[in-house]
Amino acid sequence: MTTDENAPLRLRAFDLEDLGVVSSMVQDALVPGRDIKYMADEQSFLLALNRFQWESAGDLPPYSRSHAGLRFDHVTHVARRGFGPEAQDKIFALLAIAYHDNTVMLTFSGNAAIRLTVSKLAVGIKDLGTSWPTQWKPGHDPDAKAD
Repeated sequence: MTTDENAPLRLRAFDLEDLGVVSSMVQDALVPGRDIKYMADEQSFLLALNRFQWESAGDLPPYSRSHAGLRFDHVTHVARRGFGPEAQDKIFALLAIAYHDNTVMLTFSGNAAIRLTVSKLAVGIKDLGTSWPTQWKPGHDPDAKAD
């Protein structure tokens, strides 16, 4: 099987294993606060992302980023921490997505988080448009201590 590493990413997740793949694809995505929306009438939660393309990142630049949409379906409740009134004008870095007992947890830098209550797990991610080069690769200090 051959794949085009420049092809836009499009994935769906319905179980923990698939969600782990989606989570790794959105790690370090930049999310404008104004681009986070809960559509209660559709039971959907949406985020517009500036996604680092981990799947094609080598050891040296240039790297790539792309715009992407991340959608959670069957969402019945949303709780947020660290998303006050000023959140509309902030950029959040998405670190991970986890799932346990009908709860999806989106963890962001700066101790911010969003908890989604879902009736079942259904997540989709889709790259939107073409990617662009970047010289910056997100890094994590393995020796950093949590607060």
